[in-house]
Amino acid sequence: MVRAMSILAAALLLLTSGTGPAGSIGAPALVLPLDARTSVGAVIADAGRTEDVRRLSALFSSTPTLFPSRGLVGAVRLGFTQPFAVPEIANAVTQPAAEGSARPYRAVARFAARAFGIECTLGEEQSNMPVADPQGALFALDFLLNESNLIINQALTSALGDGKRERIARAAIASAESTTARAAQLPDALSRAMQGSASMDRTALVRAAGHFDTALAVSGDWKTFDTEALPDELAGAVDGTVLSTQLVPEIGWLVIGGAGANRYDMTKIAAVFDIAGDDRYEWGAGVVASRLVIDIAGNDSYLGTRAADGAAPIAGPGGAACGVSVIDDYAGNDRYESPHNGLGAAVFGVGMLVDRAGDDTYVGGTWTVGAAFAGIGAVCDLGGSDQYSSEMFSQGCGGPGSAALLLDASGNDRYRADGTTASAYETPTVHASFSQGVGFGYRAGAAGGVGALVDGAGNDRYEAGEFGQGCGYYLSMGILRDEGGNDLYYGNRYAQGTAAHQAFGVLLERGGDDIYWSMTAAGQGAAWDMSVAALVDRAGDDRYQADGLSQGAAAQQAIGMLIDLAGRDDYRAAGASQGAADSNAYHWDTSRCTSLGVLRDTEGPNRFSAGGADGEQRLTGKPDAKDGVNQWGVFITR
Repeated sequence: MVRAMSILAAALLLLTSGTGPAGSIGAPALVLPLDARTSVGAVIADAGRTEDVRRLSALFSSTPTLFPSRGLVGAVRLGFTQPFAVPEIANAVTQPAAEGSARPYRAVARFAARAFGIECTLGEEQSNMPVADPQGALFALDFLLNESNLIINQALTSALGDGKRERIARAAIASAESTTARAAQLPDALSRAMQGSASMDRTALVRAAGHFDTALAVSGDWKTFDTEALPDELAGAVDGTVLSTQLVPEIGWLVIGGAGANRYDMTKIAAVFDIAGDDRYEWGAGVVASRLVIDIAGNDSYLGTRAADGAAPIAGPGGAACGVSVIDDYAGNDRYESPHNGLGAAVFGVGMLVDRAGDDTYVGGTWTVGAAFAGIGAVCDLGGSDQYSSEMFSQGCGGPGSAALLLDASGNDRYRADGTTASAYETPTVHASFSQGVGFGYRAGAAGGVGALVDGAGNDRYEAGEFGQGCGYYLSMGILRDEGGNDLYYGNRYAQGTAAHQAFGVLLERGGDDIYWSMTAAGQGAAWDMSVAALVDRAGDDRYQADGLSQGAAAQQAIGMLIDLAGRDDYRAAGASQGAADSNAYHWDTSRCTSLGVLRDTEGPNRFSAGGADGEQRLTGKPDAKDGVNQWGVFITR
C-alpha cells in the first residue's frame, strides 16, 4: 500500500501535482523572484537585488543541516528546497482532502502520505463488505480494528520498545512548552517521546489509516433480530438492547447494539456497531487501547471525561494513544466532546473521526479535533453546518512527526479556537491557540509535522488566538485551505498564513468576499526567522485589516507573501507591511542574507493604507540598504 520515498521521488510526486522550482504542469508558481520574465522577478532584477534573493534561497536549502532535523517530514523538507513554491506544495499536499469526501479514509491516507513524503498506493477500486445481520457486523468490526491495531503495535515496538509506552505518550502531549532552551532540560519521558516521533514508522501509520477504506453495505430489517443478554464481563457497560457480543482476544469485546437508545462504556468495550437510536458513548479517563465505533443512525453523543482528580485522560472519543481509535457516524445531529487527545486525534497511533451527515457540534480541549503527535489524526465531516470549539493544539494541528487534518466538506461552519491558555507573549486578554491548520515542533529538538484545515464550501467563520489559521512553527508546515464562500478570519499574533522559526504557513482561499482581521503583529502572509509564509486569495472583493509586519512581510531571513488574484480589495495595516521587510539581525553576521516581503494584487481598483497605489511595480523600504537592518520588499499591483 505504501513505500518510503527519497526526497527526489517525493518532489517528483508533487511536481506532477502542480509544484516545482519554476512551477509545473498546469500550475506555475505564483511568485518567481529569480525569473526576470515575471513581474516580481523583473522588479528585483531592475533594482540589482537578484543575487540577494539567490543567496536567501541557498540559505533555505541549507537549513535542514543547520537545525536538528532528524524526522523531518517530506513536505517540510521539500519546502526548504523550493521555498518560493511553498503555496503550490501546500496545495498539492491538501488536494487529496479537497477532492476526497466520497472516500474519507482514502483521503486521509493520501494526505498523510504526501505530508510524510511517501507513496500511498491505495487504488481507485474500493472493497465492499456486506453487513446484513449481527454476525456480519461482528466480522466487520473485527476485520477493521484487529488488523489496523496489529499494524500500529508492530510500529510501536520499533519506535518505543515494549515498556513505558503510556508514560511516554502522556508526556508527549502534556506540555505546551515550545521554547525550552536545551534538550537536556527536558523530562526523560518527553525526551523519549521526541526521539520516538522521529523514528515512528510512517508507512505503518498510512497503512493503518488506509485499512478503513472499505465500504460497508448495511442492509436488512434489523428489528427482526432477537436481542441477547450481556455477558457477565460487560455488566454495567451497556444500557439498552444488544443483538450480539463477542470477545476477540487481541482487541477486546465487540458489541452489536439494537435499534433503540443505548449507552456504552468504552472503557470496557473495544468496538461497537449500532444500527439506530439516539446513543451515548462514554470514554472514561482510563481508555488507552484501540477503539472503533460505527453508528448508522440517530442523534448521538460521544463524551470524554477527566479523572476524579481532574487529570486529563490520555485518550477521549476518537482519540488514540499507542493504538488506533476510529468513530464513523453515518447520520444525525451529533455532539462530540473530549478534554484531551480526542475527536480525531492521536499520539503514537491513528485517530480518525468521520461524520457523514448532520449539523454537528465539536467541543475539545488540547490536542483535539484533528491533531497528532507521532501519528495521524483526522476529522472528516462530510455534510451539514457544524460548530467547532477547542482550546489549543487543535483543528488540524500536526505535532512532531505527524500529519493532522480537519476536513469539512460543506455547510456554513464556525471554527473557534480561542480558549483559556495564556498568551505566549503575556499579552492581556489574548490566548495561545496553535490551531486551525497548524504545524508545530518543539524547539528543544523535535521537528514538527503537517497540520491542515480544509473547508469545502459555505460561508464560514474562523476565530483563533496566537498562532493559527495556516501557521507553521519550527520545522513544520501549517495549511488552511477554504474552497469558497464569504468567510471571516479573526486571529491574533501569527495568524492567516504565517510562520516562525524555520517553518512554513499557508492560507489558500479559493473565492468569495472575505474579511481578514489579524491583531498585534505578524499576520496575513508574514514570516519570521528563516520561514516562508503565504496568503493566497484567488477571487472576491476582500478586506484585510492587520497591524505591523503583515500583508506580505518578512524579517530575520524570511519570505512573506500576500497574493490576491481578483476583486476589489481594501488593505489596512501598520509598520513594515504591504510588501515589506524588517530587520535581519538574527543571522546577518553568518549569512549576509536579507528577507523578502511581497504583496501582489492583479486586479482592482484597490485601496492601500501604506501609500501604495494601483498600477505600481516597485521596491519598498530602502532598496539600497546593505546593512541587514534597513530592508526592502516588493509591491506589485495590476
